[in-house]
Amino acid sequence: MDKWKQLEEQLFGVFGSAKILADGYEVAFQKRLGKGERLVIETYVNGYIKGEWFSTGENGAPKHPEARFYRPLTSRLYKLKDYPKLKRVFGKKQADNMVELKTVAYGPTWNSPRTLISHLKKNFPDLELVSSEVAS
Repeated sequence: MDKWKQLEEQLFGVFGSAKILADGYEVAFQKRLGKGERLVIETYVNGYIKGEWFSTGENGAPKHPEARFYRPLTSRLYKLKDYPKLKRVFGKKQADNMVELKTVAYGPTWNSPRTLISHLKKNFPDLELVSSEVAS
């Protein structure tokens, strides 16, 4: 069976969990209740979630290699709906630059197995599924 299908099956359901090996890291994924009683998939790299891994370096790249397994969260500094106000106050050229500014952070939770798996396929095509047992 395809490793991606196996990973999706392991993350299926309320108590889904999986472990992988990628780039010398052991990464565990476990389903938990997140904000608002919503199920999310938490990512543990070598058994930890550390706040310092959430930050970014230059050009939105993660500062710490562990953050590559986390979900990238991109947002604009100024919302597009505020563009007319910004244009009036700062002028068109500066307002254009202001709405283009984006910030990137990394979060340890994924909302669905599909987004997680597509991220892993893109960034870690050579990952190895550890086992089909429940990850701890």
